[in-house]
Amino acid sequence: MSFLATFGTILAAALLGGGSAGLLGVVVLGLRMPFLAVATAHAALAGAIFAELAGVRHDVGGFAGALVGAGALGALLRRRNLDPNAALGTLFSLMLGLAFLGIGLGEGPRTGMLNLLWGSLLLVSPGDVVRMALAATLLVGFLVVLRRPLAVILFSRELAATLVPEGAVFAGVLVLAAAVIAVNLETVGGLLLYALVCNPAVAALRIGRGLGRTCALGAAFGALSGVAGFAVAYWLDVPVGAAIVLVSSLLVGLVLWRVR
Repeated sequence: MSFLATFGTILAAALLGGGSAGLLGVVVLGLRMPFLAVATAHAALAGAIFAELAGVRHDVGGFAGALVGAGALGALLRRRNLDPNAALGTLFSLMLGLAFLGIGLGEGPRTGMLNLLWGSLLLVSPGDVVRMALAATLLVGFLVVLRRPLAVILFSRELAATLVPEGAVFAGVLVLAAAVIAVNLETVGGLLLYALVCNPAVAALRIGRGLGRTCALGAAFGALSGVAGFAVAYWLDVPVGAAIVLVSSLLVGLVLWRVR
């Protein structure tokens, strides 16, 4: 692959991955469940690590792990007497333990597994970009089609339970969260992906007015974090995942500083 083609692939991955993560973050934070992202990310991480042990593709294992995590979370949240964030904390602890267990069970060099922890946008392939585009398209389509029910759920889940099919919409959010996080796992890394989901959304929710504009801002801030983070990593020769997260954190700081 030529330099220009490689650069274009990386740029597309940064735009799609960052944009979809930021858009997802608006929904996750709007549900007042910020730990959903970190729990699902570590479920995807555990799935990808065990896929490495079994000789299966990372993205397949990551998506399967994220789906299992989403299903477990959905089952826990059916218990109305259980605090959602308590359920997420339990799931996060379980998945983090499974991820490190998988690393411990690996034999020989664990480079592939460790890359899943920290990510590397430089290793993205055209196939990864296609999967990112598909996940982003599904997420946008979901938000457009179910904009009104989702707006009610974000306003009040108790009210939504009497007006809209809240359970089905929430299940859709969980599945799409699994897809978006799984396709971004190898580019940003399981330990850092939570920040890329939440930081752009924090900035968007701070200045956005209305669901549509806030979602657009979340996607834009996420894409900006991805592209700017890659540029910083390239010029300073630092890890790409860490640079993306630091740029997204700086973005939140700037927004909070300007809007007081």
